[in-house]
Parts: sequence; structure tokens; C-alpha cells
Amino acid sequence: MTILYDSKNTIQIILRRKGSVWKQVFPFCLLTVGISIGIYYFENTYGHDSENDEDNLHITFDDAGHKMLATMVAYLVVSRVNAAYCRFWEARTLLSHALFSARQFSVNTVIFTNQDLSERANEWRFEMKQGMLELLSASLDALQDEDFHKDRKLKYLESADTRKGYTASITQISHQLQDVIVQQKDYLENPLIIQKELKLHESISDFMTDINELAKISATPYPFPTTQMTRILLFVWMFTLPFALVNNAEDQYSTPVLMFFITYGFFGLEFVAIELDDPFGTDPNDLEMSKLSTQIIDGINRDITDEGSISDSVISFHGGRFRANS
Repeated sequence: MTILYDSKNTIQIILRRKGSVWKQVFPFCLLTVGISIGIYYFENTYGHDSENDEDNLHITFDDAGHKMLATMVAYLVVSRVNAAYCRFWEARTLLSHALFSARQFSVNTVIFTNQDLSERANEWRFEMKQGMLELLSASLDALQDEDFHKDRKLKYLESADTRKGYTASITQISHQLQDVIVQQKDYLENPLIIQKELKLHESISDFMTDINELAKISATPYPFPTTQMTRILLFVWMFTLPFALVNNAEDQYSTPVLMFFITYGFFGLEFVAIELDDPFGTDPNDLEMSKLSTQIIDGINRDITDEGSISDSVISFHGGRFRANS
């Protein structure tokens, strides 16, 4: 599901827990605060035993190196979040286009054959409807399948998921549906002209193109070397930062408070990237695939009844004017 919120309500945004990364980040915030307090205590206890500072035990160091490393860490973390967001938005765009193609397929089926109310035409429309519903369900089920997320292989588009009752793969279902389109001349009293038939094929082609692109996003993670480098540098920098800040701290409270929010900022962005890496599933920040597909399925069922006849609620074109059947 996708978290919806009022961008003007600042208090609600700050206090809202659902969809937030607070749960993942908070333990790290407490850990860095604890490290800061421990370092400050150690410095006060063992760093001032002797009047000669050279004889005292110090574990802090100057922050010059951390200032240089901070730039690199910030660049890597922000770049990763930006890439994850671009992937998320691309997936949302492709999903919308795929669902639109499925809906347009149903609409065109009705518009192109609304003058033919014969029993054979109803059979053909029913086959068209069932084929698209099966193709839509199988495609979205594959994208949300946990095994697909683990394996990250496109084989799931080419093999039937018998666990969920599918007897054919997504690619095979699309081929079967295109075969039904070609058979229209055997069912309709007035066969479709080639341009209309090609329009139906185009909807299937557009749908499969979008599904393959969505599968590619899910099957291709963010490059591992960059992820590894970002994670290593982030952890090293974050957990050594208290040693540098305590070195220049003038009181015991500033460093722990500062570390809490620095940790929240940097680790929070990393967890946001992790959330957006795979937009398919049922997590709070995943795409509303089930909800959106349900609306499209309901629309297809409204267009064509279970008997294959055109629904009374469909807007049809007669004599150059639109009117609603009732």
C-alpha cells in the first residue's frame, strides 16, 4: 500500500509511525548516543588523571578526517536514495500504463463489437474478458511473489505458477489471448477490419512491454559494489563520529543530542532507499498494486458480463451520438 498524507499537516507527518523508518533507525540512534556518553565518561575519568596531558589516556581524535569523509558518505547516501526513488517512480508509471492498456483492451472490445449482440459474439467477448483477467492477475501475482523477489529471475514470466492455479505462463497467456483476437472472424457477424484488430493486439503488446519492464526493475537490484561501499563507509563514519565530536565538545549534552539526529538523518536515508528498492509487495510504502488492479478488474467486469454480453451501463455510440443504455 502507499501511505497517503496531508503535506500541510506538519504535526501529523512528524508523529505518524505507519510507513516511517523510525522503527528501523531508532535502535541505531540509541546506540550512537550510548557510544557518545561512554566516550565522554571515559575521557572525563581517564583523560584527566595526570596534570601532564601526555600521561593521560585519550580515545578521541581530531575531526578533520571525518569532515572529508562526511562529503563522500553524504554523496553516496543521497545518490542511492535518488536512484531508489527514480526506480520507484518508474515502476509506478509503468504500472499505471499497464493497467490502462488492460482497461483500454476491454473498452475497445466493447466499442468495436457493440452492434453485434449474437450468441457467438458474446462467446468471443467472454473469451476476451477471461483472457485479459487471467493475464492481469498472473502478471501482478508474479511481480508480488516472494520467490521472484528472492531469485530475481525473469523465468517467472515464462513458467506457469501452478501454486496459484495458473496452467500457463504469462507469455503463453498473452499468446493465447492474441489467438482469440485473430479468431474474431469466426465469431462475429461482421468481422473487425484489420485496423481494429491491430488496435487490440497493440493493447496486449503494450501491456506485456510494461510488465516486462516492471519485472526488469524487480529483477535488477541497485549495483552491489555501490551498495556495499555506501554501507561500509556509512557504518565506519557514523560509529567513529562520536570520537571526533567528543574531542571538541564543551559539555556532556551536546554530542549525544547531535549524534541522535545525525544518525537519524543518515541512517534514515539509507533505510528509505531500502524501502523504495523493491516497490512490489505489501509493505506500507509499496505500490498499491492490489487496490489499483481491483479497480481495473471491476471496470472490465462492468464492460462485459459473465455471459459475454455488453453491460447495460456501458456508454455506446449510435448514430453519431453518445447515450447511456438503461
